[in-house]
Amino acid sequence: MICSFCGARAEDTGNLVLGEAGAAICDACVDLAVDLVREQATPVGDMVLDNIGALATNNSRFPGVLGLVTGAAVAIRNGRVVWAGPSERTPQGLRSLPSLDCGGRAVLPGLVDAHTHLVFAGDRSEEFVVRSMGTHEARAVARSGGAATAHLNHLADAAGIAALIGRRLDRMLDSGVTTVEASAGYSNEYERELALMETVVDAGRHHVVDLVPTFDVPGLPLTASDRSRALAEVAEQHLPRAARLGAAVRVSLGPDALTAEEAGHLIGVAADLGTRTRIHHRGQTPEVYGLALETSVPVVDHAGYPDRDQAGQMAERGISVVITPTAVLGARRSPASLRRLMERGVAVGLGTDCSPAPVMVESLPLAITLAVTEMGLTSDQAIWAATMGSARALGMGDRGWLGHGAVADLVILDAPSPTHLPYRPGTNLVWKVLKAGEVVVSR
Repeated sequence: MICSFCGARAEDTGNLVLGEAGAAICDACVDLAVDLVREQATPVGDMVLDNIGALATNNSRFPGVLGLVTGAAVAIRNGRVVWAGPSERTPQGLRSLPSLDCGGRAVLPGLVDAHTHLVFAGDRSEEFVVRSMGTHEARAVARSGGAATAHLNHLADAAGIAALIGRRLDRMLDSGVTTVEASAGYSNEYERELALMETVVDAGRHHVVDLVPTFDVPGLPLTASDRSRALAEVAEQHLPRAARLGAAVRVSLGPDALTAEEAGHLIGVAADLGTRTRIHHRGQTPEVYGLALETSVPVVDHAGYPDRDQAGQMAERGISVVITPTAVLGARRSPASLRRLMERGVAVGLGTDCSPAPVMVESLPLAITLAVTEMGLTSDQAIWAATMGSARALGMGDRGWLGHGAVADLVILDAPSPTHLPYRPGTNLVWKVLKAGEVVVSR
């Protein structure tokens, strides 16, 4: 039995209801019919993308990692996807919407950058030059004045920082990124960090790219009395303020950061505040996985090498891993293999780690390429990680995929397949970007 409206087979749908005269309707078409009856059509965010060569839906209803559909169409109403699938199955009621002919190009969900530190002023290009000559990291920082960006952050006013954020977001959007996680530097001056998070929130109100703020807690003073007092201040004062800003909280675990006990305490406080939490993995600290499983923290950044049992438990509990492949550039270290994590069911997200050092990278497509060429993912896995995987890590279930109810953030590539994205590094393949159903980049 098949749906009389879209042609979907019974085994490919959640429910298929048989009506009179042999007519049948699937659950997706029922939802669509309700929308068509209840909603007033508006010219904003209403269109059909047709003549799509290859559509990456990230929907398990369709085959492969990317849920790929050829000869596809996407219908959008009021900034949301109401249909995504084979063009010939597009419901008749949507065919009257304005049409955008994709000319056989590939379409995929808007890219999601799940880890950046884009809230900074200045750069550390001199340090990069010193590193490139083989100088040890600590000596390179000392020789080049590596603290320059932190100093400039203190000098810059909110308007200046917001302008820098806006220009970086412009370049990210131009490469197909529609949602960006944003934190500042790894500073223990938490009042200043929170002020920068306020700037992030304000910048997000004035840019088409969605910004997701994260408040970092990288460490505490070394002396026991100062450390205890600072831990209490973070828990009682700074985390509630971060929660009011809608920021996630990320704690750093490692020899020069927080202990497992301190990190677990702050994760618990943040969770009680209703705040999404993350663990930043520093120095291949083995207890990070145990802490993640113990606290059920949703995200581990820079995960490294969990063993088979840990990876299986992380997958069962929905704990995501966010990797920044571009961090290997200039760092001269061997990257981790990610494929085994995904094969064990762990959701992997990608980020640029956009920051002043070791290199300043704003290109998520470059991170996708490096995830394939240097870190063991297949092309499909890397694209999934930069869309669905990253959206999951940020707790944003309405994006990173294309199907009924998803926000209409899409990228149209001037290429026949999504795999051209990692295959052609250094070439901006973006033809158009849609944000909530509106064209915001066009070439």
